[in-house]
Amino acid sequence: MKYPVKGLLTYFCGLILLAGQVSAASIDELEALSAAAPGEYGRVFDKNLASATTGAAAGLTQRQLKQLMLQDLDSVRNMIAARYAPAGWKQEQFGWDLDAEIQKAKDQVNASDSFGVKDYQQTLKTLLNSMRDYHVSVSFYSTEYSALPIGVIEAGGRYFISSIGRKTLPESVFPFKIGDELTSFDGKPVAEAVAELKKKAGMDNVAHTDEAMALMMSLTFRGGMLGDTVPQGPVVIGIKPAGAAESVPFQLNWIHAPEQIAPQPFVTKRMGPKLPMSWLGMMLLQTPYAAAGAQASYALGHKDGFLPDFGEKTWEAPADNAFRAYVYKSPASGRSVGFVRIPTYLVDNPSKLVKDFAALIPEFNSRADALVIDQTNNPGGIVFYLYALASMLTDAPLTLPRHYISLTQADIAESVDFIKETAGAKTDADAKELLGPDLAGCPVNLELLNNWIAFHTEVIKQWSSGKTITSPLPVFGMAAVKPDAAVRYVKPIMILTNPLDFSGGDFFPAIMQDNKRAVVFGERTAGAGGVVKDYKRENNLLGVEAIKLTATIAERPNGQPIENLGVTPDIPYVVTPADVQGGYAPYLKAVDAAVAGLLR
Repeated sequence: MKYPVKGLLTYFCGLILLAGQVSAASIDELEALSAAAPGEYGRVFDKNLASATTGAAAGLTQRQLKQLMLQDLDSVRNMIAARYAPAGWKQEQFGWDLDAEIQKAKDQVNASDSFGVKDYQQTLKTLLNSMRDYHVSVSFYSTEYSALPIGVIEAGGRYFISSIGRKTLPESVFPFKIGDELTSFDGKPVAEAVAELKKKAGMDNVAHTDEAMALMMSLTFRGGMLGDTVPQGPVVIGIKPAGAAESVPFQLNWIHAPEQIAPQPFVTKRMGPKLPMSWLGMMLLQTPYAAAGAQASYALGHKDGFLPDFGEKTWEAPADNAFRAYVYKSPASGRSVGFVRIPTYLVDNPSKLVKDFAALIPEFNSRADALVIDQTNNPGGIVFYLYALASMLTDAPLTLPRHYISLTQADIAESVDFIKETAGAKTDADAKELLGPDLAGCPVNLELLNNWIAFHTEVIKQWSSGKTITSPLPVFGMAAVKPDAAVRYVKPIMILTNPLDFSGGDFFPAIMQDNKRAVVFGERTAGAGGVVKDYKRENNLLGVEAIKLTATIAERPNGQPIENLGVTPDIPYVVTPADVQGGYAPYLKAVDAAVAGLLR
């Protein structure tokens, strides 16, 4: 028997935002799709089927459809009540009430005589957004989306172009540059257009993170899988080039991928003529991360990030190393400072990346007096991979957050099975046989296995005492990350954060800050403070694919949750228009000066 706990590992390694959903794909990917012939999207789709009269589905009355929606809301309510760990925290902080929000949704369903499936999807999305939880989301069955070939970011209450798809918009057609200001969108000031998108989605969480997400996920990208209304055709934007006095209008066209899951007109006022069902192919971009080789930008998880080099390089990691890493001469102090970017904790081959990271540590030890870790725009990922990286940045154990964990009978059954399957393990070799040689780069040994067994024993004990949410527990029994046995960086560390650091992107700076191992510079992280779990929805005709819920809520050693609060930087810095338009020179100078302060 080998690796029997894969499902359990997946459950607790879910510190990931938007995984598995179509999101703001890289401009390179969108341009490639726009060049494809419509037939290549899915040849099984035949528009002539719309006029067919055979193979029809029975109609539903509007009353029957409403009943289906109301039943689904009851099902969603029961799922949230059973599994949503931060419910008490949300009630305390925001006065959030599950039953009140469910009733609001039901009232919307009942208020209209023509409430359709798309209307229900928007209502469900708004309901889940009322939880003010970046882990909680819903995805729908749809292949349709539209995107614009530019990226936009906000700084100082103004909006700037952050990336341009030059295949679609060559300079001869689009003579504007990264850093030029976006002043209007579709006839409205950009701030007003963004505010309308946030209001429609029910976004009311962390203001700066909501703003960044709306720019990334809504202003220039709309997808049916996200419950959006998908535009087509032209949109006029206003652009003010850097240094110019006035803005000029420019017409863009939405890059559109068509819907291949045909909407079913199955609702009739009475039981009338039978209507057709068309089976359609599906082609989805499964990741929000930037494509390899795409220009540096604000894309979540981008390998290189948006920051230029901090100074003159005296050493750089070899090309076959997965990390952007180098040592530079500090303009402020003249000292040697290391730099490494950690773009995401969701990686395909964590064991290989852990080895790459380990190869950097001796270089930093011998060449650098301090280390800057760029963790901006990090969407989170695998917990054990995060722990493996952190273990190489300390010479003392790092105390970890503990989690309140929501429980059901299914969890207890899995815990019982785990204890039975691992009974009799006596050696490190036994542990490796059961769990594998490593967990996302974390070495497996008997101590780790015994911690897991103790964790599951405690879970069963708390369930048996009547608890459906545990007291704070170290996930899998890991109360602390031990220093790596082979390599350790022990000199000063500064971590760069911003509002687009989610989940694992919250946890890493929290762990390092709580243990006084690093100084955090920048802006507050998003505050996605738990472990997310998917719940498939395959019970109806409402097009809902899955709902993600936060199944745990983490507590830092001082008793403070990460959820909604995020990590407050030790040295605050808010990106300004001068940064965006000036190659981030003020930001680089401020970071370098702060690092110089650590070395005094």
